[in-house]
Amino acid sequence: MMTSTPTPPPIATPWLAFLAATGFEALVRDLTLHTLAEARSTWPGAPAGFAFNCSAAWGDIHISLAHDPARAAMEPPDWEHECAEAELPASAALWCARYEPVRERYEAERARHASYPDGFLDTLRHLLARLERDGAFADAPGIRLLVTEVDADTAAEEAALAQVRRNL
Repeated sequence: MMTSTPTPPPIATPWLAFLAATGFEALVRDLTLHTLAEARSTWPGAPAGFAFNCSAAWGDIHISLAHDPARAAMEPPDWEHECAEAELPASAALWCARYEPVRERYEAERARHASYPDGFLDTLRHLLARLERDGAFADAPGIRLLVTEVDADTAAEEAALAQVRRNL
């Protein structure tokens, strides 16, 4: 009797196939943790606000940080470091070398896959909720966390992140 290895089921959606092919979540997590570590060693004090400030249309991700609680509480937040990863030399080099090829692939494939923008935002929300749960912001009690796009409705973005937290 011959035994065969079962064929794994196909990836359910183009977005899930993109995640699997690029290692998107692990990559963005690693780059984010590196950026946070470099930010903590460069700028004194714990952040009062953090965002994945992104564009689901193009796959852009920026790390935005506010250290002043009043600026973090503004609508929308007024980030002291809008693109923190670009201000930090080691982080800038890593994001350029490691994330830019993934972003370029995202941009090239997005037009063919309507699920990409929603999947992109949802993946970033899940990643941010897991970073929070795993203690990445333990030194910053009360930090305001967002996944946001330019001109996004901040309240709607916060509600979407809160829903992900509840389901995590």
